[in-house]
Amino acid sequence: MRIGRVIDNLWADNKVEQLYACRFHVVQPVNSNMEPYSRPLIAADPQNIAGMGDTVIYVTSADASQAFDSGVAPVNASVVALVDSID
Repeated sequence: MRIGRVIDNLWADNKVEQLYACRFHVVQPVNSNMEPYSRPLIAADPQNIAGMGDTVIYVTSADASQAFDSGVAPVNASVVALVDSID
């Protein structure tokens, strides 16, 4: 799991069936001090929980597909939770 901040949204006109109700966000990876590092990435939001400016937890690789109710989706990153605070 990694921390990121939603910096933009992405819309797709054509999606595979597993992604019809799913939103996509541009996520900037951040460290525990909320400082950006690395390049932004596109993350699916299967539960539609995140919005612009939100700090999120995202997963990549096979874990990203498992974030979907079906357990299968053609994605490389998925938002799995919102971050309330970092102590």
